[in-house]
Amino acid sequence: MNRMKMKFVWIAFSILITCCLLLTGCTADNGGVNADGTKTIRIMMWGNGPSEVSGDRQIIEEFEKKNPGIKVEIVVAPYDNIMQKFVTMSAGNNQPDLVWIQDTFLADFAEKGLLLDLDNFFKEKGMKKEDWLPGAIERGSWNGKLYALPRDMITINIAYNKDMFDKAGVPYPKDNWTWDDFLDAAKKLTIRDAKGRTTQFGMTSYSWQEAIVENGGALFSQDGSKVLMDSPNTIEALQWVADLTNVHHVAPTTAESQGLGDLFLAGKAAMTFSGPWNWKAYTEEAKFKFDVAEVPAGRAGNKSQLLGLPIAIGSQTKHPEEAWKLLEFLTHGEGQDIQSNIVGAYPSVKRAEPFFLEGQYSPDNVKSVPKSMKENTVVMPSFPSLAQTQDLIQPVVDEIARGKERADVALPKLADKIRKKFNMK
Repeated sequence: MNRMKMKFVWIAFSILITCCLLLTGCTADNGGVNADGTKTIRIMMWGNGPSEVSGDRQIIEEFEKKNPGIKVEIVVAPYDNIMQKFVTMSAGNNQPDLVWIQDTFLADFAEKGLLLDLDNFFKEKGMKKEDWLPGAIERGSWNGKLYALPRDMITINIAYNKDMFDKAGVPYPKDNWTWDDFLDAAKKLTIRDAKGRTTQFGMTSYSWQEAIVENGGALFSQDGSKVLMDSPNTIEALQWVADLTNVHHVAPTTAESQGLGDLFLAGKAAMTFSGPWNWKAYTEEAKFKFDVAEVPAGRAGNKSQLLGLPIAIGSQTKHPEEAWKLLEFLTHGEGQDIQSNIVGAYPSVKRAEPFFLEGQYSPDNVKSVPKSMKENTVVMPSFPSLAQTQDLIQPVVDEIARGKERADVALPKLADKIRKKFNMK
């Protein structure tokens, strides 16, 4: 999405949210009591059609069996516009009872009153923060209050094509491998034809966000009060990522990857960033054997972002008790026990970890995932204007990635611009 389009999207978001807050009687008719006495609640989740949420539908059906007085309707929206749709529905007094939240929007939505404060539910049900993985509750909190619970928590790993490694005589990645180890392997796994055209890449596009974390850098402080993207470690990380493509030629340019889809799944790249959501396709569709390893270490070690799927209850819900029952089932109860095998999601509660390790699509080195989760994850910043900053950050990162700008020149300029625009230090 280009910069101008993002700007207009955020203007529209602001208008819609403001309209919602100005509405009187902001309790929507979003699921009433049915003729048979059951209550219907709606949950909004992302996906590109019914097939992508089929696993989640199975989990919902299990909930309905155990709660016969509650019917659940699933509202599906594409990932790219689900947050905009949620705001639009909120402004129209038609808010879903529960919603999957993209991390960058949680603090903004909470501050603007679109999400229900869950603190009382959490305390009344006798829940304990210790039941969840480290960082889980923090990811659903803003300004000292709880607004969402994570259905799953995960961190990024490196998936690799074992056949390509074997053919090239390159040892498989090991725990505690480094950027130097990664680059050495990527060079050996990159193949060019007689005309110099790359027919096999060592790596698909490298995540610049992951590189920052691996190198001990950051874009912002946790609360968003300080801009840190001009720190030496952040600058080094973004330049290292750009050099993979423009200097070492082990990762594709945008033009080289255009129209080829998933380069790793297609057998055109030896390594890629992945998560459990990819493993089913790698198992059933790939024509090669794969395994996973933790991300390579920069200056900070084998660190990676702590990712997750926070689920919130909309502030307009007419059925908070029923909505809470579903939220608890998905994020703390039986839904945690069955989701690993059905949707390939790492559970957010500690007791359900064995179900993930025994999943039907789990690779040989699946134990590297809980190791990374316990030892190497980093909780990312959360603050209301976080999503808006992307409008300024992404175009600059794109220029660095294309080799049009140097990170040590572009990032300090960007940092000063963001400090001024968002009144940060």
